[in-house]
Amino acid sequence: MAGLTLIQDYSSGSDEDPEILNDEDKAFLNTETLKPKLPLPESILTWKGVTHHEEIVDDPLEHDGRIRSFKHERGNWATLVYIDYIPSEEMQLWMKEVLDQITQTGNIFQEFHVSLTRTLVLKFHWIDSFIEAVKSLTASYQSFVLELGNMEIYSNEEKTRTFIGIKIQSANDSLQRLTGALDKLLDEYQLPSFYEDASYHISFLWFLGDQRKTLEALLPTFTSSFTDFLDDHPEQRSMQVKKLKCKIGNKLYSLKLA
Repeated sequence: MAGLTLIQDYSSGSDEDPEILNDEDKAFLNTETLKPKLPLPESILTWKGVTHHEEIVDDPLEHDGRIRSFKHERGNWATLVYIDYIPSEEMQLWMKEVLDQITQTGNIFQEFHVSLTRTLVLKFHWIDSFIEAVKSLTASYQSFVLELGNMEIYSNEEKTRTFIGIKIQSANDSLQRLTGALDKLLDEYQLPSFYEDASYHISFLWFLGDQRKTLEALLPTFTSSFTDFLDDHPEQRSMQVKKLKCKIGNKLYSLKLA
């Protein structure tokens, strides 16, 4: 009967049908002699960074109206492999000038990057092997240069947000080869590959909803403004990529290229 007590203490109460218990077990579980629940070890609680059995409720009001692309589930970690981009002060001022020209309410990103994977759902027990595999992969690739190109309008797959971004390209198809290698790794974990017709870019403004039609009408103005900016700041046309970043949940990994 002690074993039954431990099972009840650690269960969530949602996976077991109480009708499968016999009358003796039901009587025992309803007695006042039921022992207090044993606390989970602290090491387990810190895996997810939330209280055990706490229900995660996605409240868009806490995220400027943004909606989670996939349901939060315990044991699943949102994962992204990307290249960091740190804009200069001049670039940040130009981004603000672009936002000021738009009547729709928009937001400037706090962090900027070039995605090399989709946002993935990684199982907790895959994390260590996945990071080691990505480290091994990046160690075999040389550092390369990215060139900033034209402006483009994007939206997420759910059409709940729209973005203004700067297209990126690399010499010798470095980006394509790198994402191709990552795709092979993702296939081993049965995770989705990158977009077939990938448009590598740095998103810097975002808007709620599908605003593509309105923003695309302004695209020539944005492109002309960006061309003028690069003419005045030619040193900001390119960036050297020496490492990749991988974010898994609340953990960030830096992965050096050869």
